[in-house]
Order: sequence, then structure tokens, then C-alpha cells
Amino acid sequence: MRLGAKLEPTVMVEAVWNISPQRLWERGLRALILDLDNTVVDWNREYLRPEVLAWARACRKLGLAMCICTNARCKPRVRRIAEILGACYLAGAGKPRIGTLKRAVWLLRASPQQAAVVGDQVFMDIWGGNRLGMMTFLVRPLSNRDFFATRALRQVEKRLLRGWRQKGKDYQVEF
Repeated sequence: MRLGAKLEPTVMVEAVWNISPQRLWERGLRALILDLDNTVVDWNREYLRPEVLAWARACRKLGLAMCICTNARCKPRVRRIAEILGACYLAGAGKPRIGTLKRAVWLLRASPQQAAVVGDQVFMDIWGGNRLGMMTFLVRPLSNRDFFATRALRQVEKRLLRGWRQKGKDYQVEF
């Protein structure tokens, strides 16, 4: 498999709250591995948007288990957000290492085929999930603020996104 194919998300969607929990359940998914910064909350923030809270509530109601898997090292912040969402968490996770995602799947008591990765970064979230054969969702970043090391990767991501658009793949309003 070409590297480009390993980087391409299964689905591109505007925001995490545009992913239908019902549709995930119907596809046999039972667990979600969620990136934190710029996926669930704005970068380096704790405020959860009402749309995220409502979406997480709908996920829990259906029985979808959630794990926040983030490279952010501030465990107290990650723990507080995870508790509000009703999720377990892995802070300082070291994505895109496969072992990290395997641990998240184990914590969720699921198999990779029953889990999906949701994140805003191709090289951290999507690449890792694709290597385990998981369904992957690329969302637009919630803010334009980023960790300094992420900024350079965003330039490469822009080229990938242009290529996917030329092939007819772009962000959907909903899934």
C-alpha cells in the first residue's frame, strides 16, 4: 500500500458533531478514539462547545464507548475533559504509534474493526488508525491555533487535501 493511501481518511467531515452516532452504530462501530486538541476542544483549551456535549451524550446513549487519545501531556486538563464527556483517556500518548491506539482499543474493550479514530491531523490521527485497519474520520481543526510542531505538518496536509479534492474527496457537512 502506498504511503498516500495510508494517509487518506475513510471520511472527511466538517466537525466531530457532524458524525452521526446512529450511523456509526449501524456500521458495527462500538468505540471511538478521539483526538483532543482541535477535534473535541480548541487547541489548549478546556471549554466544550454545546455541539460536542450533545454529540457525546448521543454517543453514550447508544452505547458507543469513547477514549480521548492525545499527545497533550497535561493530564489534569485531559482528565477533566474526559470526565465531562464520559470517556476514558490516554494523555501523552505518543501518536501515531500503533501501540498507543492498540491500548486505546483495549481500554474500550473493542477490536480495531469495531473502533474508529476521529482527529484533525493526518499524520497523527489518520495514519495511525489506518495502519490498524480502523475507520478514520478527518475533521477540520476547530481553531487555527496549533502546537508549534504541528504547523509544519499542516503545510504538507494542505497538499494532500488538494490531491484528495482533485479525486473528488472533500469535507462533508455530515456523515
